[in-house]
Amino acid sequence: MPQPKRHSDSAGDDSLGESTSDPPTSVDSGPGCMPAVLATAVLAGIIGFISCGVLTWVIFQKQDVLALRAMRGSVIPAIEQSRLSPEEKNSTVKLLEDFADQLERKQVDGWQASGVMQRLGRLPILQWAQIRLVETYVDEHPEQFVDDASLQFDRIRKGVERNDITKFDFLHILEPLLEVSPQGEDASLADDWQSRAIDEVIDRARLVADRSGIEAEPKSDITIDVLVRRQVEAGIKEGTY
Repeated sequence: MPQPKRHSDSAGDDSLGESTSDPPTSVDSGPGCMPAVLATAVLAGIIGFISCGVLTWVIFQKQDVLALRAMRGSVIPAIEQSRLSPEEKNSTVKLLEDFADQLERKQVDGWQASGVMQRLGRLPILQWAQIRLVETYVDEHPEQFVDDASLQFDRIRKGVERNDITKFDFLHILEPLLEVSPQGEDASLADDWQSRAIDEVIDRARLVADRSGIEAEPKSDITIDVLVRRQVEAGIKEGTY
């Protein structure tokens, strides 16, 4: 009796083999280079912080040397050649020579030297003489200017005494009468003055004094040597502002 033909089970066997095979495993690449990058960044930050601190300390320790060099090389010679009155000039130079001697003898620390130099840098020492000259001209020609013109110069000097007005304000006030210095040094007064330029100087002085709240009738007129002495003493005692 013929036997029935049997069908091939190869398809079933293939599907069974596929279902029983192990799934592909993912390869763990680990944390990669990120930790190394972070560690390098942190290390660089620490090194930079330390380097900055060391550099600041080195510079700070040399402030007395730098101050002495500036005093002897530029500040005192400039004042000696300024147009300050003989009394103010001699007294100011004497004060700064004494301070330079203290620096040379190492009697002033770096933070004190830095404080004095910053304070003196705000004082309009050379411009003080220039304002005096303009004021003298105004006083000698009162008919050419407003009645309270001379008073404005008293007001801005009072503002310097109060630390409300600085050298940079004086430079702004005097700008219409100043010659441009190609060396970047403090500019000198022009030889020829126009009344219109002086009027502008007076107006600027008034505006600066008003902005600083200086009263219209200051009771005294201080001299620059007194202000220099105060700032040297304050710098040695307190340092910078």
